[in-house]
Amino acid sequence: MLPNFIGIGAAKAGTTWLFRCLQEHPEIYVAPVKETKFFDDEQIEGRGAEYEAHFAGALGAKAVGEISVRYLASRRDAARRIQQWIPNVRLFVSLRNPIDQVWSHYWHLRRQNFHQDRASSIPATVEDGIHRYPELLLEPALYGKHLRHWLEFFDREQLHVILYDEIAARPDLVIRDLYAFLTVDPGFRPASLSVSDASVRRGASPRSAWLGAAHRKLYGLMQRGLNRPLKRIVGPWRADRIKERLRVRQVMEGLFMQPGYPAIPSAVRHQLASLLAGEIQQVEALLGRNLSAWREPAEGRER
Repeated sequence: MLPNFIGIGAAKAGTTWLFRCLQEHPEIYVAPVKETKFFDDEQIEGRGAEYEAHFAGALGAKAVGEISVRYLASRRDAARRIQQWIPNVRLFVSLRNPIDQVWSHYWHLRRQNFHQDRASSIPATVEDGIHRYPELLLEPALYGKHLRHWLEFFDREQLHVILYDEIAARPDLVIRDLYAFLTVDPGFRPASLSVSDASVRRGASPRSAWLGAAHRKLYGLMQRGLNRPLKRIVGPWRADRIKERLRVRQVMEGLFMQPGYPAIPSAVRHQLASLLAGEIQQVEALLGRNLSAWREPAEGRER
């Protein structure tokens, strides 16, 4: 069984909340592992049975799918692969103000040591992160570029676009429209409808500089000594399921982190606004919507 819908991103744009709401609908089956990442893997040929195993529990669900935020900006051309495997699939994407997305993603990557083994390789500022790791930090926020690429392979009617701001303002309408797009009962009200995205998956930053340094060291040790060997032995998606069941991330965040990110400095926001202005204009043109709010400073702490 292959899915008939896929959520393709974007990172840090409310997809965890959307995942929960989809899980709760009685006519929908979602792969239990958020982020199968299958179509972004290096090699997928001959692995169809492995991918289909994610949907073995669908049991006749009307809508069957997965969410993997890596797909939107996939370096391995997930769009082309998905079109070849499932040409009639329905796609949805959730887009966040790309300025806030970069800032939020920077702190997310810092928790993961920017996937580096040495502490000296971890950028201390978002500007340094963009300079040293543009593919990790900046590339996911180039929405205009990525949407144009996806629309080379799929009709516009196959792509449903959600804005993160709308999740915060009118979650009921967001979910109703998404259910309707997936051709399931749009009147169903999931339990997670009353839970804000920040409560489902809120960002986190170190409680102190000392605890941040301790987290980086412990995280690096776990990656080298546990996570990577586990992925080699049982495979990436099974390793992710084991980590989810053990609640490794939640335990480490409880020990070292506090909810939320520091507010983005105005100077950094202006730099990112200048850097991403062209992308925002492209998304406006593609969607036929005014996104001037994305250029305006947000108040308070980031979520």
